[in-house]
Amino acid sequence: MDSYNRTLMSELRKTLPNSITVGRLVLAVVFFWLISGVACTPGEDPSRAWWAVWVFIVAAVTDILDGYLARKWKSVSPFGRILDPVVDKVLVLGGLVFLAAPPLQEGSGIVAWMVVVVIGRELLVTSVRAVIEATGSPFGADWGGKIKMLVQCVTVPVCFGNAAIESRRTSPTFNQFAELLLWGMLVITIASAIPALIRAVAFFRNHSPRSAI
Repeated sequence: MDSYNRTLMSELRKTLPNSITVGRLVLAVVFFWLISGVACTPGEDPSRAWWAVWVFIVAAVTDILDGYLARKWKSVSPFGRILDPVVDKVLVLGGLVFLAAPPLQEGSGIVAWMVVVVIGRELLVTSVRAVIEATGSPFGADWGGKIKMLVQCVTVPVCFGNAAIESRRTSPTFNQFAELLLWGMLVITIASAIPALIRAVAFFRNHSPRSAI
């Protein structure tokens, strides 16, 4: 019986972090479905918008949970290393795309070029990571990337609430907070690419054919 329990626990530790990651992808789809039904009209029932906010928050929190469990149980897998950042980007970038389109755009303050900047940063760093990890060398997110992800995960629900929830939309204080947070997110997103690119340049210099001579 003890052997069976140990085997069961071992399998749970291997599969649970990845299962949480897959669950976050499902929550992202639910979030998109919820926000696509918000009209941003005066007097609109805010319950759907609040559900969307809480679904996003739960999805964002699971990003911390699955990584913590994988490291604690030493069950980091290639599948998880690939899927986890992909799901993060689907959640955040998908949210920003919805917020940059009507009817949410006017209240969210997010315009198309802002989304292009964020997507461009993610594509650049992800491409560099893919090239380096293809050589067998790990290139995980640094603290800059983690802070960037945290700020983005705060910005999306705040800007969404600023557009979709009337009590937030009509509050000058909340409007100003959302605007400052949005611009701060853009600055941090751009700045967070710099350490990653510095690490990448150092890697390519150390692994260039000339360095092996």
